[in-house]
Amino acid sequence: MEKVITIHNWWDGPLVGLAYYNGLVCIYERVFDEDLDEYIDEYYLTPITDDEKNEIMTEWQEWYNAYSKGDLELYYKKYLENNSIDRIVNNSKLRRTYRKKAKFEGRFKDGFIPVDYNVEWYT
Repeated sequence: MEKVITIHNWWDGPLVGLAYYNGLVCIYERVFDEDLDEYIDEYYLTPITDDEKNEIMTEWQEWYNAYSKGDLELYYKKYLENNSIDRIVNNSKLRRTYRKKAKFEGRFKDGFIPVDYNVEWYT
């Protein structure tokens, strides 16, 4: 199993965040099936650089701090329309390089902050 670094969005399970895939840090995005009108258990994986990871983690830390203080309004004003994950995925030459099924397990704290949360990627 691979380590889940962040969960940036959740809807009946992780939608978007950072996790490892074969030793690479990747942005994962849950696939929405238009015909079924729901999310399925498949994810697009976009490998990212260390600089991109650092940018995402800086933003994540700002979210964590705002969440911990119970004041997310300023965070959302700053990042809702211009978050690093969307920008990096949309500009990546490696955008959605992999498409894998996923099985997540483990535990996380309030706010879906991974503590010991992992994912198994499979075909």
